[in-house]
Amino acid sequence: MFEGVIPATMCTVSAEGVPHLCYLSQVEYVDEAHVALSFQFFNRSRENILATRRCAVTVDDPYTAAGVRLQLRYLRTEHAGPVFERMKAKLAGIAAHCGMEKVYHLQGADFYEVESVEMIPGRKTLQAPAPRCDIGAGTRAVMDRLSACHDMATLLDETLAAMRDHLRIEHSMILLIDPQQHSLYTVASLGYETSGVGAEVPLGQGVAGIAAREGVPIRIGHMAMSQTYARAIRQRSEDVGLDGGLREEIPLPGLAAPRSQLAVPLKLMGRVVGVLMAESTEDQHFSHDDEDALVSVAAPLALALSLLQPMEAAPDEATVGGPPPTASAPITPEGAPRISVHHHPHTHSVFVDQDYLIKGVAGAILWRLLRCWHQEGRQDFSNRELRLDASLGLPDVADNLEARLILLQRRLAEREVPIQIVKTGRGRFRLDVQAELDLIERG
Repeated sequence: MFEGVIPATMCTVSAEGVPHLCYLSQVEYVDEAHVALSFQFFNRSRENILATRRCAVTVDDPYTAAGVRLQLRYLRTEHAGPVFERMKAKLAGIAAHCGMEKVYHLQGADFYEVESVEMIPGRKTLQAPAPRCDIGAGTRAVMDRLSACHDMATLLDETLAAMRDHLRIEHSMILLIDPQQHSLYTVASLGYETSGVGAEVPLGQGVAGIAAREGVPIRIGHMAMSQTYARAIRQRSEDVGLDGGLREEIPLPGLAAPRSQLAVPLKLMGRVVGVLMAESTEDQHFSHDDEDALVSVAAPLALALSLLQPMEAAPDEATVGGPPPTASAPITPEGAPRISVHHHPHTHSVFVDQDYLIKGVAGAILWRLLRCWHQEGRQDFSNRELRLDASLGLPDVADNLEARLILLQRRLAEREVPIQIVKTGRGRFRLDVQAELDLIERG
């Protein structure tokens, strides 16, 4: 009822007794005795509220047509705090769907005491919706499966599979923060036609980007008819000097016409490290209970992502300090195809022939591996040597190196490139090249 499918109606009265009606963007449940209303514009309703401190709000249930009228007494306006941030993020998410980011701006959250609640006469009885599944038992089952994971790749896939099996969430994805690019990148998805591994979402764009920027969950149960839901791929810069015919983007996984979305930030020690995202083709698919369930899953997931960074391999001559004493020429199978790999250092974008593959830190890692393979004949590498290489631009804190390697490994496999990454041990991997390579540095 408070989801905004049918906009709530507010009635206020001026000090002279003149009534005024308007629609509300949000009515936020606070507790059994309080609600918060969105304050966006200083208009006649706002003027009346400040004068009389009273209003009546009507909210309607879109499924039963039941309606209730709340008699409210204005208490205060908050410009910070959890309720304000939640309402601000939700409003920004709605605005992102309908292209109104510059118009929809929350100035404050108005807190009201609920003095009375009455059913609107002549309407149907308000009934609680039937639960989609046992949320409590399902959440426990998801967390049990997370706790059994021994590596990050399994953790990512198992999280989404467990949500499907036990919470009946068919479409979901996990995105992690790239602090240097101020964006999220997709590392795992489930239920979509394409995986979208490597797709990027700028912080503050779309529901996932806003949830990450604000650090609060966003749950939207309906999409505006005029939605312009972008695929949220970072726009190609005009000034990076890339060849005009090359496109530098990966389509974000997502439903073509989502009706419900839920984005929950992954937090570790108060810092957002990613977003857990769920979608549905049905209106009002995700309830408050679903939001609570994903918040409960997000906490151990964020911790596990940190703990499952591989232990550092012991340093040796093959992993630290340059080429091994006896470097050899790279060996490729007889009759292997010949491909050109292009590297654009400004963004570390990598193209195979004319097809975009990857960019950013993952692109820098791939280019380093290919150069070592080409110049030194090396195939075996370790996480340790990558972490010690300052040229890769890994952040000082929480570099998510393992997640970036998983991203690179999956992107190479998805594109069926004759260059693959194969795990050979904890913190170690091999570059498997099945082609003759021409490595070309651009600009």
